[in-house]
Amino acid sequence: MKKYAALAILAILFAACGSNDKPTVDGALQMGSDAPISACQPIGSIGNFYRRTPAPRLISGTHTYTNNTVDIAITDPDLRWDEASSMWELYYHGPNSVNYQSAITSMIRHAESPDLTAWTIDDAPSLVTPTATSAWDHGTTETPTVVYNPDAPADRRYLMLYSGGNDPNYQGKGFYNYAIGAAFSADGKTFTRVSATESPHALAGQVLTAADVFSGSEGIVADPEVVLVNGTYQLWFSSFACNGTGCSNTSAYGISHATSVDGIHWAIAEAPVHTLLRMSAVPSSGGGQPSVIYDATHCRYEMWLHSDADTENMNQPIVFNNMAGVWHATSLDGVTWSVNYAGIRDLQWNATTPDAGEHLGLLTGADVAAKGSSRYMVYSGFDNQNVPTGFALPDRSQQGFEAGVITLNVAARDAL
Repeated sequence: MKKYAALAILAILFAACGSNDKPTVDGALQMGSDAPISACQPIGSIGNFYRRTPAPRLISGTHTYTNNTVDIAITDPDLRWDEASSMWELYYHGPNSVNYQSAITSMIRHAESPDLTAWTIDDAPSLVTPTATSAWDHGTTETPTVVYNPDAPADRRYLMLYSGGNDPNYQGKGFYNYAIGAAFSADGKTFTRVSATESPHALAGQVLTAADVFSGSEGIVADPEVVLVNGTYQLWFSSFACNGTGCSNTSAYGISHATSVDGIHWAIAEAPVHTLLRMSAVPSSGGGQPSVIYDATHCRYEMWLHSDADTENMNQPIVFNNMAGVWHATSLDGVTWSVNYAGIRDLQWNATTPDAGEHLGLLTGADVAAKGSSRYMVYSGFDNQNVPTGFALPDRSQQGFEAGVITLNVAARDAL
């Protein structure tokens, strides 16, 4: 499987199987993000990420909504700490159905927790794929990232960016024709897509495409991650560009960067970001699914991303959008990054980890949030424990399916 296939939506597989208080700015620590450089504090010692128990924290298929449906999967998590309410806010892609074998509706869910252990999941989804078959994001609505802007109009305090598509086999490659959409919310729970009138493409929700990023080239953009720094939205996202007959040649694959003042109109900063590539002179040697924090106390950015060689996941029993683990990168300006691909990942799959929800592998995509100086990571795993009836995952050795379930797990660094 080519590395860019990790962008494929989980729902393809399953369908085939038959308060007025203002919270702090997302991703920032307690010092305001407009602190002068002279106020930047030196970085002290930093610990290592470790898995938190109990694990897993959430198991797909085990929470039943009032309409008797369940989440077929829990993927693409986005986590933020709300200082005002002292709650963790979680957004995730939760393809929804009455059971594993029935028709699936792609949607984004919201849950909250005071401790990252006990979760309250909203019965109503935050955003659902449109019913109109002609909508650009009718096929899938996924990979959310949410930021709070206290200076925005009241009905637009929360900005969500997400991936969407309507062709599940783009250029015959087995993944969606992803673009990036935007939606706003007053309460951070229920979101409304940007209107077609406001959209740069006159399509409700859609704000960024591969053609915008790569000057008209074929390709996809997905997995957005947004932070707010000094009044500007900073966006990093997975990107893929191709040329040739049937999009046969990969011309770019990696994490790209864009900026915006309104969350709708985006200026491309770099595509892809060369300092995040494994080989800076090879624009197709990048990774994807970034998670970014702006640490205002130390005036630096931190990023977590996946970037695997093709053979690194062959030992994972489940074969579907696997990742070996999560790399860590840092930057002083959000433009030039430092990452050591010859080093050790911040999190790496370990089948022998006791009581972890990842016995069968890791699913691409992890998200990290800050609480003070602590970092908390949420990520999805493939597991063979506590599997709901009828749930199965594609097995590598049998080239079929085995009983399995997708879980949500937590790791932490320098936790308080």
